[in-house]
Amino acid sequence: MRSQGRRRLMILLAIVGTLAVLGGYKLLEMSSAFAVDHVAVTGAPPGLRTEIASAVSATAAGHSLLTVDRGAIERRLEEMPYVKSVSIDRAFPHTLAVTVQVERPVMAVEIAKTAYLVAPDGRVLESRSTPPKHLPIVQLPGGTTLLVGRSSGDANVDAALLVLRQATPDFVHHVGRITELQPHGGLITAVVGKRLKLRLGTPDQLPLKLAVVERVMRRITQAQRAEVAYIDVSAPGRPAYGLRSTLPSG
Repeated sequence: MRSQGRRRLMILLAIVGTLAVLGGYKLLEMSSAFAVDHVAVTGAPPGLRTEIASAVSATAAGHSLLTVDRGAIERRLEEMPYVKSVSIDRAFPHTLAVTVQVERPVMAVEIAKTAYLVAPDGRVLESRSTPPKHLPIVQLPGGTTLLVGRSSGDANVDAALLVLRQATPDFVHHVGRITELQPHGGLITAVVGKRLKLRLGTPDQLPLKLAVVERVMRRITQAQRAEVAYIDVSAPGRPAYGLRSTLPSG
């Protein structure tokens, strides 16, 4: 009987302790002890950092760190064009710590008089009146529509991105930097520097085609390089190149 009584007492004390903990937690949720009054953002440039901090504060300021729905806030922030990924942690007693991974544009798509900066996955990051000079350019017809914050969904943009993904540092070192991409009718041409055109044909077998371009360029003398007008690797097993002096004038 005594043994059973002790067991019952232990069970009762455990239940009371659990209820006390739950009650205390609930009181903390309802109190201002852990109310959010600061948002710390890392990993983003100043303008985006301010935008993110404002967006989080608008949702979470004054709420307890214990009740803030971090997942919902992360999903909303990831809808911002330049936000690639984000994570939010509690930094007690009053701070939400936001860590951001930012998208980087890899090319500019020109449509009429507007330049759209595009991320590696095809997401449109922003529009400008003039493209940054360091980004490769893709020109598309005036009727093409791109929406900031959305994937381009354009086959020409996708083809250009495929080429850029395959342009390794070795390729840039031996051949040069791609400055322009010219997709048209299912075929694509890449421009290196100011005038060397790489006729790639359809956007398949790109690693092989660019490797063939590298081999061709290594076999051309430095003096000849300035005279090369194009390298055609649309059929990578039968590469060809043309010199400016042999091209028809006009």
